[in-house]
Amino acid sequence: MDQALVEFQHAAARENRGRRGLQRRYSPDLQQRAVEYWRRRRRAGDRQRAIATALGVAGWSLQRWIRASKSRPRFQAVQVIAPASARPATNFVIHMTAEGLRVEGLSVDMAAELLRLLR
Repeated sequence: MDQALVEFQHAAARENRGRRGLQRRYSPDLQQRAVEYWRRRRRAGDRQRAIATALGVAGWSLQRWIRASKSRPRFQAVQVIAPASARPATNFVIHMTAEGLRVEGLSVDMAAELLRLLR
């Protein structure tokens, strides 16, 4: 038998001392271990029902844990990038009129950059 399966079964037995059927409860840690075991066995070509039976859990429980693990946000690496150039803060005003937008207080360079970004 697979070592991960044996460890899961022992941990489940410790958590559910004497509980049977629908009275059994599984901690989030055990649920995660079951999902990891399912992923490993699934790559080997095993079916979900057979995996749930091997774990000793209901198929619908395993399915629910799998769905919950997919909906959790995964860690994403964050990269901090310094701004390309430090521009001094300037005061400008944006007017919304019937004819359109009007921006006042921009230098020629800032107006050119704004037009470039809007294209």
